[in-house]
Amino acid sequence: MNNSNQVSDMIFSSIRKLEHDELLLIEETLAAMECVLSAHQGGEHHEHHGHHYKVAYDPSCMDSHTILEKLKGLGVEARMIGL
Repeated sequence: MNNSNQVSDMIFSSIRKLEHDELLLIEETLAAMECVLSAHQGGEHHEHHGHHYKVAYDPSCMDSHTILEKLKGLGVEARMIGL
């Protein structure tokens, strides 16, 4: 990660209810991405809102679409809902 001191936050929402082991895998995978500063699941599943993940990342070396594609690669149907 470069040392730009820039931070962007984005919230991603799953479309379907996820199991506990899926939630842990997603959080660990996102947190391990090079330009991600933090990633955590925020709250219980809600029928119309899914599980939420708040991700802080360095926008000088990654964009929010890269994170969304990583989620899709894990088999998670998700959408960005912003912050």
